[in-house]
Amino acid sequence: MVKTAEELMDEPDFIEADAPIEEVEKEFEGSENTLIVRRDDELIGEIHENALLKLLIPEERLDEEKVIGIIGFSFDQSYVAEKAEDLASRHEVTVPKDEELGEIAFLMDREDIRSLPVEEDGEVVGVVHENRLMEEI
Repeated sequence: MVKTAEELMDEPDFIEADAPIEEVEKEFEGSENTLIVRRDDELIGEIHENALLKLLIPEERLDEEKVIGIIGFSFDQSYVAEKAEDLASRHEVTVPKDEELGEIAFLMDREDIRSLPVEEDGEVVGVVHENRLMEEI
């Protein structure tokens, strides 16, 4: 039998978009490895634990191309993040509770993401992490 998002999902760990970085760090002490960032119950994105690594890089070691982009038209706020929203990976992809494992894996690969929010009636009710998919192999 093929597993669904409902069978694979964990309880989501939420954090508000304007939460300071110190609160983000504290929240990771008790979470799986992903925080769902929201503003007024609207999904903004996700923070993965490894996003905090950028904050540890000394300024003199930062790669200018990575921070401002090749042409200089973008700015990766996560290297100088002050609040949760600055660290959030943004994407529009979510899945319903009945989505099957194969489609979840496809979407994670296509979007290059490590977790996928599960929605029911427009609300995030869970999150499927890539490590749960790996357990199914």
